[in-house]
Amino acid sequence: MKKFICYLFIVAMFVSCSEEVLDPFLPGVAFEEQATRTAADLNRILNNSQAIMTNRTEYSFTSIFTDEAAPGSNNGGQGIAGTDAYFLYFLVPTSAAPDAIWQSNYNAMARVNLVLQNVEKVTTNFPADANLVKRITAEAKILRALAHLKILAYFAPDLTNDASLAGILANRTFAYNETPPRATVGEFYELIHQDLDDAIALYTTNTLPPVTNNSIYPTLNLARALKARAYAYKKNYVNAEFWADQVISSSGITLATAAQLPAVFHTHTSTATQEVIYKFARTAQQNAQATNLHNGWVSVANARNGSPFYEVSRSLYNVLRNAPGVDARKDIIVRPEGPTTGSLVDPAYATSINVRATDILVPFKHGGAGARTSASTFNPGFIQVRLSEMFLIKAECRAAASDFTGVALALKSITDRRFTTPPALLVLTSPQQAWKAILDERRVELAFEGHRFIDIKRLYAVAGINNFDRDPADYAVTGLNFPGANPANFNFTGNYKFALPIPQSEINANASFGQNEGY
Repeated sequence: MKKFICYLFIVAMFVSCSEEVLDPFLPGVAFEEQATRTAADLNRILNNSQAIMTNRTEYSFTSIFTDEAAPGSNNGGQGIAGTDAYFLYFLVPTSAAPDAIWQSNYNAMARVNLVLQNVEKVTTNFPADANLVKRITAEAKILRALAHLKILAYFAPDLTNDASLAGILANRTFAYNETPPRATVGEFYELIHQDLDDAIALYTTNTLPPVTNNSIYPTLNLARALKARAYAYKKNYVNAEFWADQVISSSGITLATAAQLPAVFHTHTSTATQEVIYKFARTAQQNAQATNLHNGWVSVANARNGSPFYEVSRSLYNVLRNAPGVDARKDIIVRPEGPTTGSLVDPAYATSINVRATDILVPFKHGGAGARTSASTFNPGFIQVRLSEMFLIKAECRAAASDFTGVALALKSITDRRFTTPPALLVLTSPQQAWKAILDERRVELAFEGHRFIDIKRLYAVAGINNFDRDPADYAVTGLNFPGANPANFNFTGNYKFALPIPQSEINANASFGQNEGY
């Protein structure tokens, strides 16, 4: 944890170190006392924390490790070589993905905690800003809960066992020489819910007018949605359903229709009441290949000639293509066929002698045709929570109660808005069938949004599956020829890799911290 405790603040950053250290005056450098004087200062630090959390790794890693993506026509070794060979199920403490997920969340929480430890000072000095500081405090606590929930989901071996180990409980700033221990899953959930409860209380008693574009701020709706997600992870389905229902009934947000989906995902021009509960916003000035979301799969653009080093997996495409009706999500996730820029779909892909060249399924979900790697141009935001997830959690709650009709109705609430013609109500007759239907719908609805890895981890056993759904064309000798990617090589039951390795950088800084089993 040592690398997260000393924070340099040059113009828009800050330093927070041991008070025993006498820092010299440096022109152009603002220290904590100067950087946290006003509500505007705290807001800038909070914005910075959101920028740090805007990390595409959780999206790209999840898609590659599972069955959402496969090596593309322009693959140059990404995902299939070295310590980052996630398509081959390779994970070690020096892999980049665990390190990026760990660092982005803990670096963000360091800034959030700086905000929280200075709110009383700002309120005392500027009493007229009390309500603004309350809102900043609520936003900070929601972001801290979100970051802790990510660490919990990726690094805890068992999300339902309070005694299982998670990560470091970042409930305060740390001195540079501290080596805090791993906290338990139970301690994580306790802080997550305390932060969210505090935020909800602050929002419900605050008289400050709400922000205009709710989807890019940590709002009351997000706090409630995260409580639903956290309870679902814990499999506390009574409480999960309560909070999911709260969001569904009182958020003022509606599910996007098939015609509205492009505005949600491709142009990011949907209204504040359509679909999205929260996303990390991006500006044109932030367009950079190293940080753009779409560049997690393509080098230049979401196009066949945009150098896709990953593509949509054949198995996922087949699910979308074989849907009972016209599912608008197919053309959201996969770029439609077309010359030069469009996907190249080979009806005979299974027998192609060069499937890499004849069957090119271009990723399209994040930014559509408008997302390009070019200075000061559009690049999509990072969607974190959508209303459809609340209906999917509702379906889990109904499955846990053996209400199979309730499961089907919750899923139909989504599919009625995604299909051109609403599909028939599913007929579910057993718990395993119900859970499998939920997992299947989550796969399509939340594809390429960073959920699949955690969803499989949580639900594979009750859904009765033990391997990823990969098409042989994506791994067999007669296809892309990556035999190590055969799903038979990664059985779910008892697999330690559903808990990511604690990054080696953390172990190096805190030798007593302890590694997850298997690494």
